[in-house]
Amino acid sequence: MSSPQQKTIRHLLVIIDEQGKRTYNLEASMYSVGRDGSNAIVLKSDKISRQHAILLRMPHPESKGYRYKIQDGNLEGKRSINGITVNGQSVTSVELKSGDMIVFGGVVQAAYYIKNLSDRELQDYTKQPEFRSLKGPITNKEETIVMMEED
Repeated sequence: MSSPQQKTIRHLLVIIDEQGKRTYNLEASMYSVGRDGSNAIVLKSDKISRQHAILLRMPHPESKGYRYKIQDGNLEGKRSINGITVNGQSVTSVELKSGDMIVFGGVVQAAYYIKNLSDRELQDYTKQPEFRSLKGPITNKEETIVMMEED
């Protein structure tokens, strides 16, 4: 267990949508992103597909850590209706870098950051009432995949 002052690499996703601004501390191996309430990260806008994108944790050999890759659409390969852009470029799949600006469906803005933060700094950073951690116990791969209805 780390002490409150020990710094740890944190992966953060800051989202701004119709609901306001909120920060997610990314720790799990996969997150579904979309307007449907069953997604791990729910985006509030009618321009967002039910399952708009997938965030996948990928090993990063150069740093011996990991980064997140964003993929447009759902796990079956069906792309979102209004797409995603990263730093102004339309993408179907891209490994994110700290500081990348993501736009879902042309309307919901997000920023991805990799920060070296202590537990206390993380609490201060995510003190907003909208913050929620999405990490849960993972027992096997099959249980982490949730199939969604078609749009």
